[in-house]
Amino acid sequence: MNMKSELSIDVSDFKKLIKRNKIYVDKTEVIKRMRELNGTYHFLSRPRRFGKSLLISTLKELFEGDKKLFKDTYIYNHWNWDETYPVIHLDFNNIGSETREILEESLNHRLDKIAKNFGIELESNNLIDKFSDLIEEVHDTHKKNVVVLVDEYDKPVLDNIDNIDTAKANQKLLKNFHGVLKSLDAVLEFVFITGITQFSKLSIFSGFNNLKDLTLKEEYSTICGYTQEELEKYFKEFIVNYADLKNINYKEVINKIKYHYDGYSWDGKSFLYNPYSLMNFFDDDEFNNYWFKSGTPNFLVKIFKKNFNIGHVYNPIKLYESELNIFDIENIKQIPLLFQSGYLTIMKKEMIKDEIVYTLKIPNFEVETSITRNLLENFYIKTENSFRSKRKEILNELKEGRCDLLVRYLKKEIMNVHYQLKIRNWRYYQTLIYFAIKGLDIQTESEVGMFSGRMDIIIEEKDDNYSFTDNNGHSTIIELKYTQMKDKNIETLAKVALNQIKEKEYYEKYGCENVTMIGLAIKEIKLKIGSRIDIACKIENQS
Repeated sequence: MNMKSELSIDVSDFKKLIKRNKIYVDKTEVIKRMRELNGTYHFLSRPRRFGKSLLISTLKELFEGDKKLFKDTYIYNHWNWDETYPVIHLDFNNIGSETREILEESLNHRLDKIAKNFGIELESNNLIDKFSDLIEEVHDTHKKNVVVLVDEYDKPVLDNIDNIDTAKANQKLLKNFHGVLKSLDAVLEFVFITGITQFSKLSIFSGFNNLKDLTLKEEYSTICGYTQEELEKYFKEFIVNYADLKNINYKEVINKIKYHYDGYSWDGKSFLYNPYSLMNFFDDDEFNNYWFKSGTPNFLVKIFKKNFNIGHVYNPIKLYESELNIFDIENIKQIPLLFQSGYLTIMKKEMIKDEIVYTLKIPNFEVETSITRNLLENFYIKTENSFRSKRKEILNELKEGRCDLLVRYLKKEIMNVHYQLKIRNWRYYQTLIYFAIKGLDIQTESEVGMFSGRMDIIIEEKDDNYSFTDNNGHSTIIELKYTQMKDKNIETLAKVALNQIKEKEYYEKYGCENVTMIGLAIKEIKLKIGSRIDIACKIENQS
């Protein structure tokens, strides 16, 4: 059997995962710890695609007592399987919310379906009464307390974040809806709610003074995501396979995976891998930005379009605990939202003057690339200029070993980017140049990997309609260097970039023929007010 069939890329249902012999990274010891709290109401915030739905599904099977599914897990011998409970599972991923009316109608429909599955017929047409009746009827029918599991509770608000009236209307409806849970404490055994945003300012749970927020608790920090130990325990065969495939050693593979996908933390001590990215990496045997490509949350894009001045996230940021879990739809703070969405994570937790202070940072290479690309792809507006009409001329110059026109174009495009988008690091300029070249309708790729390394940018024209192309095709490899150092010679830096292409023999990917190699150097020079840039280019043809 193909070992890749064990990867649970598109399976988030625990029963389905086990029956299809997918790898389950055992989180049941942490779940048992949570259950031992003997509390009723629990809340967990985690980013999208981080295992929340699988956690909810695992809890469902535990409370329903399907013991055979948990063979070989920790909890198999540490759970009272004789105690089972009826489970009501509400997944807001599958509930419409474009308007308050649609949300109410969709929730009504969902409750009716759940009731039907329990063999119950609900009489009330009022949503709040219907939810209350459902819980009480399930309790009375089974003569047992009820478990309620809610997945992505905040989606109806977040999906409408650009329409404050709808977001507030949905928020109010959800507050009344979830308020039923507090009023039915006597018949509830266990309530577990997940979402992206933390609840303190969202007001949906403002009346829940007994809702236990596990988000930043050290004891539950590893309940979603994979630790280093789990990575090497459950996926060792895949790591070895990749090492053999690329002819590198095991330790090198670990370091590369760590660099790309590790680094998430909710306590500053336990650091975790993104499960979705890992599964896709092992499936493709290729490093890529899987988490970002799976879809940046629409609410994040909508918020950034209103205010995108977040360049400072590339440096560590300190926030008090009270600032970290803020979410107010009328006054959204970007840094807490970036943390809750997974674009920033906790690097360190400390006490300063009797207050908890968190230091936040970007967790890994995948997220750093994603932030930069997201900013520029959504908000970089190409300036209408004469260079668009000179596209063929730029390409032909490169083929002839000259890059004067390309440098003029890039410098003008960079200088036209809004100052609020300015970020002083290599990744920013590499991505900006990628989009600028792509803006000329040139077939462009970035971060193209091969055995000796990763090429910053390539231009690969194969269409005979373009004058840049000959019968064998033509490729251009661009390596970028960036500096702010006053004493750094920009011409020398461009030569270093060109030499890197030659030393790593990147041109071998294209058969050594019809390849243009470009070493680009960007030097940012700070002025009394603002800054300017210089660009140098070294170019050679390999044929």
